Amino acid sequence: MPEDEKITIVGFPSTGLVGAFAVSYIVKSLKMKRIGELEAFEISPSVRIQNGNVYGPFQIYNKDNIYVILSNIPLFSESAFIFVKSVIEYCKKINVDKIIIPRGMIVMGPEENPPASFGLTVNEISKKMLQEYNLSVITDASIVGADAGVISALKKSDIPNLILYTICNMKFPDSNAIVKAIETLAKIINVKIDTLEFEENLEQISKDNERLIEQTKKSLEKPNEASPSMPSPGIG
Repeated sequence: MPEDEKITIVGFPSTGLVGAFAVSYIVKSLKMKRIGELEAFEISPSVRIQNGNVYGPFQIYNKDNIYVILSNIPLFSESAFIFVKSVIEYCKKINVDKIIIPRGMIVMGPEENPPASFGLTVNEISKKMLQEYNLSVITDASIVGADAGVISALKKSDIPNLILYTICNMKFPDSNAIVKAIETLAKIINVKIDTLEFEENLEQISKDNERLIEQTKKSLEKPNEASPSMPSPGIG
């Protein structure tokens, strides 16, 4: 990653809680500073109170040229579309060079061990990112729900973008997939992140996020909001 390149990483709950937990851990490990909130007024309001302060659901963090936008609520197809459109507008204002969105994906077939990460780009200006980060391509998949909303929003973006899918199962959280996503993101942004603390404290992390875990499970049970999946022979 060039020193002058700005990258925004976007995390929100998905299958295995891959995106939300991986991005949260990166924020913690890099000691990123909270710099504000992303406004997405069309999405139903949700607030969190911490130490007497009121926070919206979409927090923005920064360290050097790395930005993070993190949602603490699950999103559905329409709200994910609105959220990502708002992310793109914010990134334009601060002249971001790339947007990366880590997610979890189920594979229909034998479980990958260790799990693997794959890239999905949805427009021509983004395709070179797959080669740049040495990511295998997803050639065959079923994308529904929030991920379909994400893809729809990214299609017309003039900022290069990448959806980083990591193979996972329906565990909440899927620790192996989260660690793989953290390691892949760390390589992309060229930082060293020790995942040992995450693995050692997973039980407490899960306890601290019980409400988010239950919300995500329920969101994936709704009609048309199933997890994205791909057949095992369709990976190229």
